[in-house]
Amino acid sequence: MSIDNSLRKFAETFQNSNETIGIMQYSNMKLKADKIDLPITGEILYFYDHMILEDGPILGNDLYIRFIERNQLKNILDGWDNDPEWKDSYIIFADRNGDVLLCDSSDIKSPVYGSVQMDMYKMTDSLSDFLDIYSNLIKVEEVEFGGDVADDDFNYKPEYLLRIEEELNKNLSSKLFVDNFMYFFFG
Repeated sequence: MSIDNSLRKFAETFQNSNETIGIMQYSNMKLKADKIDLPITGEILYFYDHMILEDGPILGNDLYIRFIERNQLKNILDGWDNDPEWKDSYIIFADRNGDVLLCDSSDIKSPVYGSVQMDMYKMTDSLSDFLDIYSNLIKVEEVEFGGDVADDDFNYKPEYLLRIEEELNKNLSSKLFVDNFMYFFFG
């Protein structure tokens, strides 16, 4: 799916979800905003040129992530340049409990990486793939399970984890990406 179609679908998922905070809307027109003082290109640039993000947008309940607003992109990078594996082309676009999702903007498709305690691993070949898959996972969480994904002891229900993994296997190009997705969201 093209990045434009992925953004439309993703904004619709955000709008239809009962588990959102803040504002996330798609704009047909390129947003008029201050220049981003980072080496940002490709799909991640298209994301920030066409998504209105305000008030710390968060999507998801158990699968929640908080999206980084355009004016916070530079600040979120503080400290990351101390990591010897860090590249200037990495753009952090979301976080979850201090772990982050980032794109490599040196590639026009903006592949997505997860970073748990500064240990990075690839999750998808493009930002559009990530947004499509994440939208599908939110639907599994909210529509199929009604948000009821854990037992009384706060352990994930096995059928929920199996269904998430099934969705990932159906949509990701490698078993490694499936494992990385599962690790980022479920440890």
